[in-house]
Amino acid sequence: MGVNYKEVPVKKNSEVVHPGHPAIIDTGLLADKTKKYKAGTILKADADGKLSAAAAADTPVAVLTQDSDGENAEVMVMWHGMAVQGRLLDSSGASPVAPTAAMAAKLRPAIFPIQPWAKIDKR
Repeated sequence: MGVNYKEVPVKKNSEVVHPGHPAIIDTGLLADKTKKYKAGTILKADADGKLSAAAAADTPVAVLTQDSDGENAEVMVMWHGMAVQGRLLDSSGASPVAPTAAMAAKLRPAIFPIQPWAKIDKR
C-alpha cells in the first residue's frame, strides 16, 4: 500500500516543504546577504559553499524555506526532502518565476519536487 500524497496537508515553512519525507532543514550562508529571496527559491553553491539563486543551467543544491531578510547572510534551507513543486521559484532573473520542469528535476538527487496538486492547508 502506497502513500497518497494528494491527501497529505502541507503546513509551515512557507508551504515549500512537503511532509511526505523527513526534511533536512538547516542554515546556509548567502553569497550576498543583501539579497531578498522568497521562500521556495532554488539555490546553487559557489566554490566556498555560499548560496545564491540558481539559474536553469546551474546545478541546484538546496531550496530556501523562509524568505531572506536582506540583512543576514544566514538563511534556512532544505538540503534534503520533498518540496511542493508549485512553491518552487527561479529567482535568477529580475523577478521570481516558476522554474521549468527541467530545472525542478535537477533537484532530484537530494530534493524531490512533488507535483503542485498537494493539498495546501493554510492554517
